[in-house]
Amino acid sequence: MKYIVEILGYLIVTYIIILTLKQCKSEIMNNKSQSIFDTNVTRNINHEIINHNKTNNDFVPYQGERFDIFDWTFFKSISKKYSKNVIISPISLKIALVLLYEGAQGETAYELANILQLPATRNATRKKFSNILQSLQTNFTAYTLNIGTRIYIDSNILVRQQYEANVKFFYNTDVIIANLSNAQPLVKAINNWVNNITNANIDRIIEDDNSVKNSLMLIVNTLFFKGLWRGKYFSPENTRNGKFYLIDNRTVDTSIMHAYGRFYYVESSDLDAKILRIPYDGQFAIYLLLPRIINGIDELIDKINPFVLTRYMWLMQDLSVDVLIPKFKFDFSSHLESILRELGICDIFDDTATLTGIAQTKRTSKRLKVSNILQKAGIEINENGTTAYVATEIEIGNKNQDETFHANHPFLFYIEDESIGTIIYIGKIMNPLDTMDNVKIK
Repeated sequence: MKYIVEILGYLIVTYIIILTLKQCKSEIMNNKSQSIFDTNVTRNINHEIINHNKTNNDFVPYQGERFDIFDWTFFKSISKKYSKNVIISPISLKIALVLLYEGAQGETAYELANILQLPATRNATRKKFSNILQSLQTNFTAYTLNIGTRIYIDSNILVRQQYEANVKFFYNTDVIIANLSNAQPLVKAINNWVNNITNANIDRIIEDDNSVKNSLMLIVNTLFFKGLWRGKYFSPENTRNGKFYLIDNRTVDTSIMHAYGRFYYVESSDLDAKILRIPYDGQFAIYLLLPRIINGIDELIDKINPFVLTRYMWLMQDLSVDVLIPKFKFDFSSHLESILRELGICDIFDDTATLTGIAQTKRTSKRLKVSNILQKAGIEINENGTTAYVATEIEIGNKNQDETFHANHPFLFYIEDESIGTIIYIGKIMNPLDTMDNVKIK
């Protein structure tokens, strides 16, 4: 029997409306995405550090140029503002923002390119995202990955044909002309589309019809992933109740899955953490990062950066590991304007926004700016099947010389398409019993 890990739907919604509301009060943080990481960390990784033998379960890290600096910058920023469980989809956000970049000019384009760390030219950016989307959209029977992007533009707007052609060809994005002032049927259609792509896990991305009425343009990106463990790691019969230690020294009783087997594993002195890789069937894997101490999650988030992670991915070894991971399921919603402003993406939200590559007329182009960016995300990790157990606290001994990865206190995780080095989800678990959190960060 295969055991399932379900990664529930991820959404980005971007509203671009007629000029109203506020001016940008924060200054552009030039080169923020570069300075947030320790520049002393080497970027040149010796890919021959570990001799990975070629087997069916072999792991060889992605050897191309990675594209995840913004991913960790974004996660760090949102984690500092939110102390509970968090999950975000950096690739989903980047897809939505790069569609704006396609129509941006001047300072607006510069901010997006600089903070997202886009390639040097638009053609190189198009090729990068085209390759990412091609990998994500590869058909594979072992997992389900639904990804879709739509741009809804008001019927009063004349769209540049070149913009429409570019987003369709390079980003597989449909441009739909709609009457945004007649919001009710449009919102119903959008919510039905999202519900379908996420296998009914998110039924409403737009809660208020009125939020669309004054809009000129709406971008919706949807990502749903459901994967099977590559091996039969976690049997329901081995799940027991155990204690999970919170950072305030309290404990909660929760269901904890147990596995013992061969995993790629490494201990990082730089991060003061253990790193465990668990693969899915296909090209995806989840990485779990466990601080050595119970209250070490904030320090781990401060220290983490993609260059250190890449180094330790190459240092991973195939070892016997005793694994304990709590079952968890939660939803997370966040309005992202303030986070993006802090990172240096400010112009798209203001009267100074230059999105002249989208609409044909200058008058219309000057009216375009972003009013809201919303991401809804959800995740569930468990075994396949539910069975009532007479629960007892876990007490599992470890065999001599075997490694342990007991995630009984707050930890990080991320899920990656290993064929192209694309991170699709990043999150932190502060309390596995917290099921739903909504935050509007101001």
